Amino acid sequence: MKVKLNGKEIEVPQNATVKDLLPHEEQLIVIVREKRDQEKKAENFKIQIGKGNITLKIENQELWNAIESKVQGLEIAWRTKRVLAFGPFSCDLKCSTVSHEYEPGEVVLSFAGGSIESAYLMFAVTRYPLTHCTISDGVVARVIEGLGVLRSLEIGEKIEKVEPVFGRKHSGGIRIRANKDEQLYEGDEIYSQVSVDLRKDLPSASEYAMAVLERKNAVEEFTNTFIRFEGLKGISIGEENPEKRIRGAVTIRRSGKNSGSVYFYLRDRMPHRDHCVVGFVESGIELLEVAQRGDKIKIVTNPSRIDLVGLTQAEAETFLAKRGLRQHREGDTEDHAVIVSQIPETSLEILSRGEVATFGVKASKVIKVRLFDELAPKTALYFRIATGLVSKKVGRLPVYFKTRDLVVFKPNISFEEPLIPENTPRVLVSAGEIGVTNMSRKHAGLIGVRFNDSKDFGPTAERFESTNIVGRVIENFDLIREAREGNEIYIMEVRE
Repeated sequence: MKVKLNGKEIEVPQNATVKDLLPHEEQLIVIVREKRDQEKKAENFKIQIGKGNITLKIENQELWNAIESKVQGLEIAWRTKRVLAFGPFSCDLKCSTVSHEYEPGEVVLSFAGGSIESAYLMFAVTRYPLTHCTISDGVVARVIEGLGVLRSLEIGEKIEKVEPVFGRKHSGGIRIRANKDEQLYEGDEIYSQVSVDLRKDLPSASEYAMAVLERKNAVEEFTNTFIRFEGLKGISIGEENPEKRIRGAVTIRRSGKNSGSVYFYLRDRMPHRDHCVVGFVESGIELLEVAQRGDKIKIVTNPSRIDLVGLTQAEAETFLAKRGLRQHREGDTEDHAVIVSQIPETSLEILSRGEVATFGVKASKVIKVRLFDELAPKTALYFRIATGLVSKKVGRLPVYFKTRDLVVFKPNISFEEPLIPENTPRVLVSAGEIGVTNMSRKHAGLIGVRFNDSKDFGPTAERFESTNIVGRVIENFDLIREAREGNEIYIMEVRE
């Protein structure tokens, strides 16, 4: 039978499943299927409360089915700055006591005193910790439009109307979040990736979008209007393009809340100076239409990123030859030399010129480190920004000063978040451990490495309480011992 995979028609055997077609795919997969005799259950509901309207996205269909007929007519029984409670009403469900912290906009079923005659539908306005009797975690739905309406409501106002919203406007067929065992039928359209065409006139912004989408492919936020992916910290977006954000537009938020995030728009929105429109979805928007927070989505950009840093000169030559691009080797030009920089830096400029210069050094000239993300997450982020490892496979640091016992580096960056004390040593700092001076001292942000163990001072010559241990040098430690003031060292991160 014939189906389409990411827009291309193919043939598959009868009774084939998603697993037969995509055996190794671990990210979100969506099937678009003709309705035939199937009916799509409404996932969103519009609710009129007094003069205001809100839209709910159902999170627990079973719970919603149990209470849907009872919601219309409920009044606000009580309210605080954190929560509104509608009810009471009877609900013949067995509850159990749970403790949970609810997020703003979450709609929760709660039984006062565990009584089935005293059920309440509670709307969290701010983050709201609660111990109560409910089913599962209690979350029935989430407010996706109109959260501000809740803040203006008063006791006694009631839910006037509840009506289903049958999905967003899109082409015919229903969207199915597919698991590996989902059976395929004639005419199914299967999407396993989102393809994006990037603007050719915005080389820096496009490069940033490529870097984000290859590293941050988990959905951070979803609404009826957009899907958001978290950005890379410490990188500013200089280029501007505040065009209208039409359906399918891809933007980078340049400033303000969620600065650096990449947005995919599902509905048209007017231009905004904080958003740079960097591209448009070519295919696969169906994946975004059903995406939820935490979903991993495969995103393919056109053009794809040309990031040669961290490859060997020979690996880069093979990579470029397949794309019809020329390589000019500089520095150490041997096949096994590691590339530590490329000119031009952006993919679009390389494609425009048809060539790129790759500067190599011997692998023995690159220091390898392991960072302690779990023990010092904020300091690890600072280290990656300071070295450039936040977006590249090889970073660098300039030597600030050196003594018999240690070497100190002074990054030239601005870091918005305070370097709080994290993973401070208690008894001993070992040779090779990487330390960062925390905010308790005026030289916060200095990075250092000790050449020998110490029971008194950290890698930046500060006391233990002022030192965050962020990682360890695991290879080519002698390069640091041999470095001189003013030298630049190359660093590569090795992950577990």
